[in-house]
Amino acid sequence: MIIAKPEWFKRRKYGGWGLGIKTWQGAVYFAGMIIALMVLVTVAGESAQMKLMVTGIWLALLLVDVFDIMWKLKKDEREMMHEAIAERNAAWGMMIVLSFGIFIELFYNTLNGMVYVNPFVAGALAVGVIIKSVTNYKLEKEN
Repeated sequence: MIIAKPEWFKRRKYGGWGLGIKTWQGAVYFAGMIIALMVLVTVAGESAQMKLMVTGIWLALLLVDVFDIMWKLKKDEREMMHEAIAERNAAWGMMIVLSFGIFIELFYNTLNGMVYVNPFVAGALAVGVIIKSVTNYKLEKEN
C-alpha cells in the first residue's frame, strides 16, 4: 500500500511540518497524487457526498504514506536534537496561543451571559497535557 520511498523526500525544516521534495521521483509522486485526486473527483460524478467520500479516502491514503515516509526518514543525532527543540518551542507557542484564546473566549462569553469554551481548543490543551504526562512517566520508567 505504501507507494513513496523515504529517499525521495527530506524533513521539512522551515515552514511547518511534513515533507520536502528531495528528488525528481518525489516531485513525480506529488504530481501523481494531485492528478489522481483530480481524476477521482471527476469520476465521482456530480454528487457532493461521493466527491467528499473519494477525497476523504484519497487523503487517508496520502496521510498513511506520508507518515510512513516521515517515520522512516533517517536523522543523525544532531538533527534529532534540533527537531526536538523546534517541536518543543512550537508546542509552547501553540499552548500559549490556545490558553490565551480560551481566556478571551471565556471572558467574552461571560460578559454576554453564557459560559462556553470551544471544545476543540480545550481538547487540544487537554490532549497536550495527557501526552506530556504519559511521555514523562514512560521516560522515567525507562531510566
